[in-house]
Amino acid sequence: MKSRNTRVLAFVIAVAALLLLPLLAWAQAPVHPRPPEQKPPEKPPVTIKETPVEEGDPQQATPPEQATPPEQATPPAQGTPPEQATPPAQGTAPQTPQDPAAQGTTPPGQTAPKIVKPEEIGISFAPPQGWQQGDPTKFSLPGDICCAWSPDNVASIVAFVQRPGKPLKPKVLMEQSAQALQSAVGAEVKTKEIKDFGGMKGFSLVVTAPGNGAAIDGKGTVSTTQHWVAIPRDKDVVIFLMTTPDTAFAQNEQVFQGLLSTLKVSGTQTPDQQASK
Repeated sequence: MKSRNTRVLAFVIAVAALLLLPLLAWAQAPVHPRPPEQKPPEKPPVTIKETPVEEGDPQQATPPEQATPPEQATPPAQGTPPEQATPPAQGTAPQTPQDPAAQGTTPPGQTAPKIVKPEEIGISFAPPQGWQQGDPTKFSLPGDICCAWSPDNVASIVAFVQRPGKPLKPKVLMEQSAQALQSAVGAEVKTKEIKDFGGMKGFSLVVTAPGNGAAIDGKGTVSTTQHWVAIPRDKDVVIFLMTTPDTAFAQNEQVFQGLLSTLKVSGTQTPDQQASK
């Protein structure tokens, strides 16, 4: 073989050897078998066992019809409309010494009522003639209690004050209070009007609802009448409330009107309050 051919052949063999080296190395590499895929462990079956709930079990769900409604926080304290004060709107009637819950005790979770003097809230009046002054702490009222009287431990006249901290319009307050009493205890509105009391604008609201003669609750057997008189000032509301069995309303209303005729109220009202009609 010629030397030139020999050199070409040797070069071709060398190149071929270089090209085959990676293939041979790959072919001779040890083969590692792929480990078998492991299935995730199966979760044990869950058995649901229906266990009857014993009566009184604290974990028992409350039926829809027994679900507790959101707290009202002494309406209109709980969800109070912008122009509404607490007393008439809640429909909360004062409790007299005749009521077991009113024997000078404070319900759990409530603070003892605050007692204020007439001069401390800027009012003066002649007490109802022939009526005995009672212990204000024995009445449950939505505000600071001032005075209380009763002729027979059933009918009563109470004076108290609320402090919303802003001026409330007499007419708006009257309408909302009447509506709230209708909703709360099914009260029938007898009269409602804006009047002058002690030199200031206020409202007069007379309602009748089921009760016990000393309070209205919407379910009692005695037709009971309440006469609300509320005088809103720039930061608070002065309230007089007479509660009586409806059969004695005419007689007791005369005594109530006698008190109101002597009423004088100090303090200030806003122009909007004074312009109420």
